[in-house]
Amino acid sequence: MQPARVTVLVEQLVPLLSAAQPGLRLPALETILARAKMQVQEFSDPDELRFALFGVEPAETLPIGALTYVADHGHIAIGKDYCLRADPVTLWADMARVIMTSYGFADLHETERDEIENTVRSVLLEEGMDFGSSHPERWTIALERPLDFTFPPLHKALGVDVAEVLPEHPEALRWRRILNEIQMALHACPVNVKRRGEGRQEINSVWFWGGGYLPAPSGKPSYCTVFSNHPVSRGLALVHECQLLDLSATENLGSMAAVPTQPANFLIDWAPWRGPAKAPLAQLDSLDRTLLGLVKHRGLTLDLYAGNGTHWTFNHLSALRFWRRRRPPNLILGRHFRV
Repeated sequence: MQPARVTVLVEQLVPLLSAAQPGLRLPALETILARAKMQVQEFSDPDELRFALFGVEPAETLPIGALTYVADHGHIAIGKDYCLRADPVTLWADMARVIMTSYGFADLHETERDEIENTVRSVLLEEGMDFGSSHPERWTIALERPLDFTFPPLHKALGVDVAEVLPEHPEALRWRRILNEIQMALHACPVNVKRRGEGRQEINSVWFWGGGYLPAPSGKPSYCTVFSNHPVSRGLALVHECQLLDLSATENLGSMAAVPTQPANFLIDWAPWRGPAKAPLAQLDSLDRTLLGLVKHRGLTLDLYAGNGTHWTFNHLSALRFWRRRRPPNLILGRHFRV
């Protein structure tokens, strides 16, 4: 009988280690990275890695919109199972370019977010569309038919001239017009007028992306439990009928009730708190300390992934490699990553 495996995906592992303060030590994480077996499998997008972990081979474009819709609503819209993400963004213009530099509602009050949301919804309603808004920082649009073109993923559109990433397909002309109308409506929105006058960041556009149909479950055995707040892994967990828990539930992993007593796999899609790197790294090291205890006392095998696909496997034999010395974060980066 095979022991249980726990898979931990830390998408931002490299940026967090890069931002670590000099002298910071992370005993549990350092132990894993020093003594585990390492494999390198490159992924250009962490969401591609999430699909691979579930054994799903998506079409050319990852259907992030459909998975987000399921993650936020628990079901897909009947008769409208092709979905788009529509994320709030900020555009900055100079003499020759328009750059998308940031996004989200980090410093907006709830009433301000509602006003921004209603402004965008009013434009979409005129086009015969509406969006789901059950999550405070992202929207999804369910469509009756698929698009014949694709918008680049949001992370690839940030920091470049928007003119270079807008699709050129004939059908895209309508969506470019919708974007222009949303931008004009948001420019006149009282929330943005006030923030503009105060010299504060505006939410002055949206970015459509991630169009696609909900993927079918893979044929390989899935995870029994998924701990995640990320929409892609949550959506994939629901597709595969996994038990789905918020990431905060990992605080109880040390208890017998939270760990499978029968051989089973579970996934932790770990995301840091916002703020300086020290606090989330301490949180991650605390989780790793719990997992190392489960490896020792329950015989679990631990698989740790960075967002680029670099992979460490740690089991009870790994713990015996005491001659492999732990290294501080700056030396970890130099040994395992190209930064």
